[in-house]
Amino acid sequence: MKLTRLELDLLRYFVEHPGIVISRNTLLEEVWKLRNYSTARTVDNFVSRLRRHFEADVQSPAHFLSVRGAGYKYVA
Repeated sequence: MKLTRLELDLLRYFVEHPGIVISRNTLLEEVWKLRNYSTARTVDNFVSRLRRHFEADVQSPAHFLSVRGAGYKYVA
């Protein structure tokens, strides 16, 4: 399995902040280093990619969880 640089950076950020709900905007600022952004859908696409790499069932993730209206949470 090969991860892109941004996938690896996102994974690292999640692993360093387990159990904490992280907003899309925070991820864009901390991982992508963006301050002015028009959409946070980029984060959704990358989380989807991480799920395809690491989740046994991408339809029912156990590690990269969506928190409705708030963002994402990583559970080890």
